[in-house]
Amino acid sequence: MKVLIKNTALDGRPLDGDGEVFTGRSPLDVVLAMKGATLFSDHRDCEDYIDMVLRNAKMLAGIELVVKGETIEEKAASFLDALVAGGLAEFPDDTAKEESTARRHVPGVRVPAAVLEGILAVRRCGLTNMLDRPVVADLAEKLGFPDAARWIETHPRDYAEGVFRGFEAEEGGGR
Repeated sequence: MKVLIKNTALDGRPLDGDGEVFTGRSPLDVVLAMKGATLFSDHRDCEDYIDMVLRNAKMLAGIELVVKGETIEEKAASFLDALVAGGLAEFPDDTAKEESTARRHVPGVRVPAAVLEGILAVRRCGLTNMLDRPVVADLAEKLGFPDAARWIETHPRDYAEGVFRGFEAEEGGGR
């Protein structure tokens, strides 16, 4: 199962064809994947995550979503259906080619390969929140990625954008 969760404009309006595709064998797997990709929700359970999204949809986009169900599996299915009904998500065609997914419309921030390697090493080590830029730069240095540490310190805006959109290695692998 695939679900495209649409990105939204600053006013909360969903952007067609722009977002992130989540996959799973069941609606619950998809919701858990969404939860895992969300900042600051790691310690919440799935029902708390669903409640958070419902509150944010109402507060930020003015969209009131209703989720029903007794079990978490039923609630997850109802949640995805509510997101689709509210225009915040869609079920993309499974036969679409990978490059036609919405992900390609939101390119990551291009960085030299050595910088990307350092950022990914810090992320994998799990010692800090990736939004804590000074700590990330310090960890990159300590993990043996001085180029990444310097880039993070000298490109704060690009780094913040990359945390949310992702990072990509520059063509040619630039170091």
